[in-house]
This record gives sequence, structure tokens and C-alpha cells, in this order.
Amino acid sequence: MRTSVIENKLLASSGLMDEPHFRRLIKLQTRRREALAGSELEIRTTTNHVLTSEVNINAWFTVYCMHIRRVSDTRQGDDDQWVLKKRYSELEAFRRLLFKRIEGWEYTVRREFTRKTTVGKQKTFAVVSNAMRRAISPTFPKKHFRANKVAVIKERVVGLPNFVRKLLGVYTDLAVYKTNNQLQAGGFASSWVQLCTIFSELEAFLEIPQPQKDAEIQRQSAVLALEDFNDSRSIDEVDHDQLCSICLNEDPVTDEERPMVALPCGHHFHEDCVIDCILNVYTKVPATVDVKLNTDNNAFLGIDFQ
Repeated sequence: MRTSVIENKLLASSGLMDEPHFRRLIKLQTRRREALAGSELEIRTTTNHVLTSEVNINAWFTVYCMHIRRVSDTRQGDDDQWVLKKRYSELEAFRRLLFKRIEGWEYTVRREFTRKTTVGKQKTFAVVSNAMRRAISPTFPKKHFRANKVAVIKERVVGLPNFVRKLLGVYTDLAVYKTNNQLQAGGFASSWVQLCTIFSELEAFLEIPQPQKDAEIQRQSAVLALEDFNDSRSIDEVDHDQLCSICLNEDPVTDEERPMVALPCGHHFHEDCVIDCILNVYTKVPATVDVKLNTDNNAFLGIDFQ
């Protein structure tokens, strides 16, 4: 789900980016979406008519079968796709439930703020609120008295998958936002529980397959394993081994402006270079660096940087 310039500015000023691991996750998510140019999610929709009576053949309802495929996954086979079968009434009811949950979460956040002496974190929660409210758009297909008319079904074949696409975008965003400690620390425990409930209900309603969950956990784990690296030595004291062996950039001036991260194995590289490697390994995008895969214990999640 693409974000506007205003939303990006709000995110930058929210304080969420102060946490290094969250900043890296956002960076990975942004590059992943940019590399796939909005094609990371494919939804092909078919319809089934289900009879409600064996006597009256005119008594039936429509089930919308959304064949979802996340093309950003590098795994082969059917693990990267699933079929979500929903009636219009189920989708409409969940939309109302989600709106109710968001309003309840926002009310709790406001109540928690009244107990605090500072309002410095309001932008932090505004970012999350905006991310969730994207799914509650006025373009949701309207109710019709004669819902089985061909024109109504055609309208819903287009509109309902768009709603599901937005729900998946909210689900993906919340998976990242949930890693930020600012949303639960400092007296925001109640709203944090509600946020986790919203995430769990989204996951259950969308019927996210376990392989999808595992792949996302693996991607996040790769980023969360990175640590800040600060070398206090002067440029003259740094030997060749300290250079980033991914990009081989030997320009000291440029290097000073690019943050370094340390891997669990102790090696360190430019943050951007490592994130690009993770992106290339776990996502179907054109490679920007040469990455070797192995199963050595010293390799970082199968990425050999040596």
C-alpha cells in the first residue's frame, strides 16, 4: 500500500523512526514495494452461486472467491497463494467491525494521553491510525436489495478485492508497527492490547496461510538481527577489512554519511547494502548486489558476506 508524501513526513516526525530496528524494517518494506512497482499482490476473483434451498432454485447467494498471490515471495509452489472465499455480507460486517475496533483503539489512546503530562507521542499514534483507516474507504460496494443482479455482482467483483487488498496492506503495516516499543511503553499498555487484537482479527479474517506468516517472520528476523555499529577510530586508523565488502565503497566522506550495522557473526557493512541483500534473497526483485547462498553456520540467514 503506497503512502503519500504527507504521510511520509508524518512518519519522519513521529519519533517512530528513532528506533533503529524499526527504521530498517520500514526501509526494507519501502524498497520492497518500490522494486515491485505495486505488483506485489495479485488478486483474481471468481464467483460461485450457492443454493439456500433444494426446492427453490432461485434462492441462492454469491460467494466471491479471491485467488490471492503475493508475488514478492521467493518460495516456489503454491505456498505463496491462497483462496479467500467470502460473501458480501461477511466482508461488509468485518469492515464495520474493523471501524469499531479502530475507534475503540483511538479512544483508549486519547484516554491514556490524559494521564500523561506530555503530548509528544501523539504523532506516533496518528501514523498508526492513518495506516489502519486506509481500509475504511467510501469506495466499498453499496448494499442492494436485489444483490444477485448481474450488474451488482460485477460491481462487487471489482470492489471487494480492492477492499481485501487494503486489508492486506493494513495487516502488513501493522506487522511492522507492532515491533516498535513506543506503541506499548510509557503507559500505553491497554491500547497496545487492542492493537494486537486488531492485528489478530485481520490475520484470521484474511486466512493468512502459515507459510506466509513464516516467510514474514523470517524477513523481519533478518532485519531485527542487525545492530548499530559505531567505530570510534579515525579514518586513517581503519584498515581495509573495515570497508564494506558488499559495495566496496572506499570513499571516507561518503562512508561517514552512511550508517553501518553489525551482523550476528560480527561482520559489519553499510545498512543500505545489507537491506538490499535481504531484499534480494527474500523477494523476487532484480538483483542489485551479488549474493551467495549457503548453509554455513557463520552465514547470516543463509547470506554469505565473506
